[in-house]
Amino acid sequence: MRFLGRIPDERLPALYACADVFAAPNRTRWGGLEQEGLGIVFLEAAACGVPQVAGDSGGAPDAVVHGETGLLVGRPAIPSEVASALERLLDDPAKRRRLGEQSRKRAVESFAYDVLAAQLAAYLTAVGARLASGRART
Repeated sequence: MRFLGRIPDERLPALYACADVFAAPNRTRWGGLEQEGLGIVFLEAAACGVPQVAGDSGGAPDAVVHGETGLLVGRPAIPSEVASALERLLDDPAKRRRLGEQSRKRAVESFAYDVLAAQLAAYLTAVGARLASGRART
């Protein structure tokens, strides 16, 4: 094992793409006061076609769809449960490939910047229209 330290952003896609699985078994701590947000690292791995293993905590389930783009571990603080999820993917190349392909598809269709920008624009347009129609009545 080798710890790479900080990797420049432009090198991250190639590094993710080298992986068979991306694992970050995040967990909720301090009575729920500290937990993963959306989990951009999972989406970055997904965009590179790599299935993910994540803790079923915070926003990770918004980024990793259990059984579709990766696996969620219910009790990620228990090493054997994380190991079991990793074994299920590492021992099944066809499943790993399928989850990786589905990950990439979901990342492009749901989380690409142009898709998110279009959703935001539509939302802001709808809010603006509602505000304008409310002002017209007053």
